[in-house]
Parts: sequence; structure tokens; C-alpha cells
Amino acid sequence: MKKPIYLLVLGLLALAVAPSASAQLEHFSGYWKNVDPDTTGVTTLDIDASETTVAVHAWGKFYPADIDWEYANASYAYGPTAASDLLSESMAISAVWTTSFSETLMIIRPVEKEHLQADTYTRFTDGSGRTAYTQSYIFERGHDYQCRQDLPNPQLELTGTEDYSVSGNDFTRYKLSVTNWNVYPPELFEAAPDLPPCGLNTESSRTWVDIYNQDEVRIWSFCTLATSEDLKGLWFAVKEGETPPDSVYIVMTDRRCDLSYVSNEVSISSASSIATPTTPPETQTTVPPNLQTMINFQRVKPF
Repeated sequence: MKKPIYLLVLGLLALAVAPSASAQLEHFSGYWKNVDPDTTGVTTLDIDASETTVAVHAWGKFYPADIDWEYANASYAYGPTAASDLLSESMAISAVWTTSFSETLMIIRPVEKEHLQADTYTRFTDGSGRTAYTQSYIFERGHDYQCRQDLPNPQLELTGTEDYSVSGNDFTRYKLSVTNWNVYPPELFEAAPDLPPCGLNTESSRTWVDIYNQDEVRIWSFCTLATSEDLKGLWFAVKEGETPPDSVYIVMTDRRCDLSYVSNEVSISSASSIATPTTPPETQTTVPPNLQTMINFQRVKPF
């Protein structure tokens, strides 16, 4: 069966079994999150419905960052009859994504106030013999805050090292900086008391930053950054006598929107070519600003 006929038949079948509820077309517009945080499928929809023009942008579950499906190749709104006014009587939206190996049709319709149901129908076009399958998801409308899917990934660089002591133990601090810190809006680092705390700190920021080594093991974390400019002052410490990682990268996680931004990987071996200041002896027993918070965080962070 040719592709256009296949999609048409499948779409008509999906709409035929759908509930008869209709809504204003603008009801579909907005940012929608899957109500199931553990979904392995579609996590996010961004729908723009302007008059009779519809655009559907989707993201699929992946780690550390969701896969951007980009905008559907084609999206349409549907009414209950051929004479329907789509602006006031839209029953559903269809969207189609085509890749080099598959084709996915999504039927989106309202199911209750501030919720949408999205049913996907995927078939494989690569001759692999895999079975076509269908999945169903429920989405809730996002809140007043803005989720920024369009932000670039952080650009990380190693800026130097510094030796210091705490409670008689010697450490080397490896300093990191995000060079494009100014592209991240201030609201990403606002205090978020409604989100899970960072240890005993109930005012931790909306976005947390984790530092990973070359083996994808988290070695350090920041949960109390107050501004995007704080991204210029990231660091991790290695105790004297221990081997530092070969390389590191960071993952910035916007906890409110369940979005992650992953940096490039930087070599730590290059630190030997960077000047290494030493903390003056008279201040070596002083805990650096926010170090104690970070030490506590390392001990109690529950994942």
C-alpha cells in the first residue's frame, strides 16, 4: 500500500474510534508534558495552532537529553463535519514524522480540561521486518513558567587548578567555566522550594549542574547556583594522592521542565599547562564559599 493511502486510512480509523468531544482550535496550542515521568516514548509536545494552520513539535525520551523529533512533516486539524468551523469545533489534530527507517502518525485530541491524549502509530519502512505498533499518552498543559527546548548546549572549558586544604586534608580544585553562560535565562537558576530539596536545602535552584567523568560517572554536583553567571565558577576537587579523571563534561538539568543540556568533554590532562595558584597558608583551613554545601550535597544527594 502506498504511503499516502496508508496514512489516510490509518488516520480515518484513529479518528473514527476517538471520542466525539470538540474544542476551540486554540485549546491545542501550548506546551504539553507527558503525565508519566517514566515514559519511554513521547515526553513533550509544543503545539502552535494559528487559525487553521497547525504545527506540532515533539520530543522523545532519551538520556541524558530527550531526542528532538523536530516539527512534524505535516500537521492538520479536523472537525466533526466537512462544514465545520475548525476555529471553534476542532476534534483532533494529526501529525506525521518520516525518518529514513520509519513513519509515525500521531492523533491528538482533547480528553478533559487541560489534558490531551496522543495516540501514535509507527511502522517501519526499512525492510527490517519489525512489527508496526501503537502507543497512547496523556499530556497535561505546562505551567506559567517557560520551558526552553531551544537553548544551546553549554560550552565547557578548563580554566585552571588551585591547591587548598580543608581540615588538614589537601586537595586540588579543577576550575571549569561555561563560556556561553549568558545564553541561559535567569529564571533557570531561581530558587525552587516546590521541587525536591538538595539535602537539607529546601531553596535549591531550579537547575542543577552535575559534573561527569569520561566513564559517565557523576563526580561533583551544584544545586545552589543563583545566576547563570555562576556557571563561570564551576569546579571539582581531587584529594592529594588520588588520580584525577581523564576528562569531564557537565549536564545541566532544568528540573521544572525535565530538560537536560549536555556540554562538550574537556581534557583534564591539559591542566598541567595551566598556571596553578596556591591558596595562601593563612587561609588554607577556611572552607571556601559553598564548599560545605557541596560536601553535604555529595553525601546526601539521593541518586
